[in-house]
Order: sequence, then C-alpha cells, then structure tokens
Amino acid sequence: MAETPIASTLSAADLEDRVGRLEEADVQRPCGTGRGARRHPPAAPGAAAALIDLVDLERECCPWIQFDVGDGSVVTMTAEGDGEAVLAGMFLAG
Repeated sequence: MAETPIASTLSAADLEDRVGRLEEADVQRPCGTGRGARRHPPAAPGAAAALIDLVDLERECCPWIQFDVGDGSVVTMTAEGDGEAVLAGMFLAG
C-alpha cells in the first residue's frame, strides 16, 4: 500500500485564502493533544458549521491528516509518522 505524501495540494493563492477563512471563522488557537492538535470554534452562531466546512476542505487538500469531529464542533487532527511533526508545525508553531 502506497503511503500518502505529506503535502498540501493547495496553490499559494488557495493557501492564503484558506488561512483567511480560518481567521474569519475566528477559530480558537489550536491546542496540542500529544499526537496532534485540537481546534474549537468560538461560541457564535454558525461558527461550528464554518469549522466543519473548513475541515471538509482540508480533507481534500491534506489527506495525510486524520480529522475527528467530536460533538459536532471540536476538531482533533492527527497524523502518522513524520506527519505528526509537520502537523504540529502547521498548527502549533508560533
């Protein structure tokens, strides 16, 4: 079985748009989970749905990330092998 490459399929412009959408959704800064990161939407109408829409988009461009949507709003992201460090760098750095 071939390994899924640890890469995004987004162009630079699409990546900029995606980052903008995360900022617009006012998603709280992710916290570490030991193997990945967790994101929570703010307590605002439509925020959970906006986060889940973003997760659906991320599943398309980053199939190496496993997304678990708990209770309809908390999103936990994990990755295997080298993907774990890349995921931490994407969502927990800075």
